Amino acid sequence: MKISKNDFIVYGPMNIHLDKLKLYFQKCKEFGISLNLDKCDFMVFLGMIQGFIVSKEGKLLDPKRIQDIIQMPLPTNPQ
Repeated sequence: MKISKNDFIVYGPMNIHLDKLKLYFQKCKEFGISLNLDKCDFMVFLGMIQGFIVSKEGKLLDPKRIQDIIQMPLPTNPQ
C-alpha cells in the first residue's frame, strides 16, 4: 500500500519546532509513510503555504484572498 501525504506544515518557535518535527517523523515511520524529499521544504522563513503567508513572526492570510472575499457579490437567492 502506498500512502501519500500532501501539504503538511510544522511550525512554531524553534525551541519546540524541532520536537514537533521529530514527532512527525516518528509517526511517519510508525505508520510506514515515506516522504519525497524532493517535494519537502525545510527551514522556510517566509513563504506562501495553503493560502497563508508564513514567516518567523507567524502566519497571516494572503491579502489577495481577503480582497477576493471582500469583492464577492452578495447572494441573490437565499436558501
